[in-house]
Amino acid sequence: MKNEKKIAQMSDGSEIYYEKYGQGPALFLLHGNGGSGRYFSKQLNSFSKHFSVYVVDSRGHGRSTNTQKETSFQLMANDLAAIMMLENIDHADLLGFSDGANLAMVFARLYPEKVVHLILNAGNTVPSGVRTIPHLLSYVQYAIVWIGAFVDTGMRNFLPILRLLFRDIGLSTEDLNQIQAPTLVIVGKHDSIKTQHSMYLARSIPNASFAIVSGQGHMFARRNPKRFNQEVLQFLINEE
Repeated sequence: MKNEKKIAQMSDGSEIYYEKYGQGPALFLLHGNGGSGRYFSKQLNSFSKHFSVYVVDSRGHGRSTNTQKETSFQLMANDLAAIMMLENIDHADLLGFSDGANLAMVFARLYPEKVVHLILNAGNTVPSGVRTIPHLLSYVQYAIVWIGAFVDTGMRNFLPILRLLFRDIGLSTEDLNQIQAPTLVIVGKHDSIKTQHSMYLARSIPNASFAIVSGQGHMFARRNPKRFNQEVLQFLINEE
């Protein structure tokens, strides 16, 4: 499977790494907090048969850098828009996992004309959308990294990313009501995101459908890629 490896230079000096696979309409894959584009390794072969797949390392993640002391989904959405401009892409489908789904929602609100379809896997607009134990574990992780940041540069750079877990993403119900792109909200039944919160997203986005898959948790796309890919392609190709 051929791929192109690229780096986009942002106006603040940050470098955003991304890879391109396949040919066809543009499909961007957006990973979760602390991850990288490698999360989607089991989707590439399937999706690249139908799409030009762009796998992005969000700023400060993977092989991308971040010159800012803080980061935000708005900043990452602007990075995505800059990549689309560099690639001469007018509009694209966005598939986001976890924080990647949050990024996709923010992007769709800021750049509605650039979004054809949205697939939101395990996104949450507010921290209270996360189940109690995973949310508490995030605080434990933050405390460990905060202590480590005194002696380790990597951990220091990771703190702004972890802080995203404890903030609203900046979209109200009214903002979600404004998203017009056909949307698939898809989650595992045992996801760390509360089922009622995923249902809230599907209710609030006007053209959204909701899929809950039994036996799957937060890492659905990794644990059962065959089923995940099937659900995504069925939505995208049927919608087309």
